[in-house]
Amino acid sequence: MWHRHLIPALTIAALLLAGCGGQEAAEEGATTEGAASEAAAPEPSALTVWYMTGSLPDDVAADLKADFEAANEGATVDYQVQQWDSIGEKLTTALAGDEPPDVLEIGNTQVAQYAASGGLADLTASVEEFDNSDTWLPGLAEPGIWEDKTYGIPFYAGDRTVIYRTDIFEEAGLEPPTSFDELLALGEPLRAAGVMPMYLPGQSWYTLASLIWDEGGELAVDDGGAWTGALSTPESQAGIARYKEMFDALSGAPADTDEATPQQFEVMAQGDVAMMIGLPWELSGAVDANPELDGNLGVFVLPSRDAGEPAPPFVGGSNLSVPLGSDTPDLATEFIKLVASTDYQTRLAEAGAIPNASALAPAAEGNPVLETAIQAAEVGRATPVDPAWASVETAPNPLKDLLTQVLQDTPIPEAAAAADELIAERMGS
Repeated sequence: MWHRHLIPALTIAALLLAGCGGQEAAEEGATTEGAASEAAAPEPSALTVWYMTGSLPDDVAADLKADFEAANEGATVDYQVQQWDSIGEKLTTALAGDEPPDVLEIGNTQVAQYAASGGLADLTASVEEFDNSDTWLPGLAEPGIWEDKTYGIPFYAGDRTVIYRTDIFEEAGLEPPTSFDELLALGEPLRAAGVMPMYLPGQSWYTLASLIWDEGGELAVDDGGAWTGALSTPESQAGIARYKEMFDALSGAPADTDEATPQQFEVMAQGDVAMMIGLPWELSGAVDANPELDGNLGVFVLPSRDAGEPAPPFVGGSNLSVPLGSDTPDLATEFIKLVASTDYQTRLAEAGAIPNASALAPAAEGNPVLETAIQAAEVGRATPVDPAWASVETAPNPLKDLLTQVLQDTPIPEAAAAADELIAERMGS
């Protein structure tokens, strides 16, 4: 990671001898003019950009580099592709060093951690200069803000939808539901067709968050600077009750495992599951594991209790930030503007990513999986914006434990109170 500003050495010959003739004066003028022209030349600037593997298709990355360098004379872009494994430790080390990269891709829910530690530059003054900033997805934009200042610019998003077997639905004469009650009603006919209606593991806390938010509840709230769990409110308890109702009506999965134990797309690939709630890559994973599913999988939004509306999904994804120690923060901001521009966000959508703003939804036309994911993302949310939230997701995750307890018939108020106490303890410490 190198940031070199190479200023050409200028030798200005000032003719100080008294009685210089006209020729000498002309030479002096030429020399001064040349020096001024040379001094006005742009300084070469190397911009180091860290992005995560899989975030930028090779052709998009190459075009970004070419367009940026053409628009900024003397600038060069040095990409350094990072792996998600151990990226947290690597970021911490880089931000604490003397020569951090100039542009960073950071998971949207991680921005607060690095902003609070003083490692990121404040980009608030530039927000209005970005394309579509007034329609940025809330699940990306809100986690990029810490203490009312913007440190992370939305890059791209990911969310969960209901992935379903179109062939099984067709044979059973069923249509995708448009309300939560219609979703529950699918249980009986799908079981009659000889399949598990939905593989919903008991500890799918992202789905729980969606149902809690749909009821107007929260996972945790900031009460005057101290975070407390919010699962005991009537709204949150209603969301928990709906999770149990959905699990009982549709799922045959264990109550004490999550979507990765085993990988739920592998379960669906076995052929006797009609639905799962998953990410787009899990749809692809199911097809890879069982090619017979190719052309027989579709998606619909997890329906809200209000007919015709999606339940707000958890929106993951990435933001782009400028380290506080960057030598070229203005140039780094310009690079992020290009990535976040309508043109390049459209390119990302064409490659299958959810673009960073709802105004860009037309870019997904013709891709039903992406269209559905964008529809959900427009009302999606992220986890509480605070560095301490990461401690809640650390095992044992109180949200997962809450779900298993409730599904095994612990009263919801009792399980919710225990989870709230643990959330407050972890976030407080």
